Amino acid sequence: RTGTGKTRVLDRLPASIDLEGLANHRGSSFGRRVTPQPAQIDFENALAIRLLKLKHSLAGSLMVEDESRLIGSLNLPLSLYHAMGQAPIAVLEESMELRVDQVKADYVDDLAAEYMTHFGPDQGLSQYAEYMLASLNRVKKRLGGERHQLISGQMQAALDQHQQHGDTDLHRVWIEAMLSQYYDPMYDYQLDKKQQRVVFRGNQAAVLEWFEHYRTEIVQP
Repeated sequence: RTGTGKTRVLDRLPASIDLEGLANHRGSSFGRRVTPQPAQIDFENALAIRLLKLKHSLAGSLMVEDESRLIGSLNLPLSLYHAMGQAPIAVLEESMELRVDQVKADYVDDLAAEYMTHFGPDQGLSQYAEYMLASLNRVKKRLGGERHQLISGQMQAALDQHQQHGDTDLHRVWIEAMLSQYYDPMYDYQLDKKQQRVVFRGNQAAVLEWFEHYRTEIVQP
């Protein structure tokens, strides 16, 4: 689910590929970074280099996030996407409290800092606020008008508090609402169709420990 720390797990595994990192996009409606995504050909070249390096340095399975075909404006190569669609799945599970903390760290603390570094402290926070509200508007239809209005109000209040006082705690309200009312139902629907491929469930520490044993069980030629 969103906010469980999938990228944090990948960062700690040598036998992994951070597709979102290579694409410079977090893969969600709020996933655009301040700096632009690479061109498609540059993304594919970087991905190929990463795969080649791993092939020559490590035996066994690789871990990637279960991405959709599109990461921002970039397409995963079909061969990789089809392979991912047949691969075993480890489900990362964390508490709502931890997930809210991690989403806040990524999409509020870190992203706002990126905007302030790029545009300057005052203009940066203003640009960040515009981007977040525009991102929420992009999913208005899927949220429904009433729910969108409620969460938009929560986000606006958090952004006002953030800009006026530097206090980011109020962001937790809209984050939890988006996780429980928007992202989790979509995730559950998708996972229901993939249950036969699930081979493990656990938190970050458990997934890391499990994968170190799993990936060498069947060594790829």
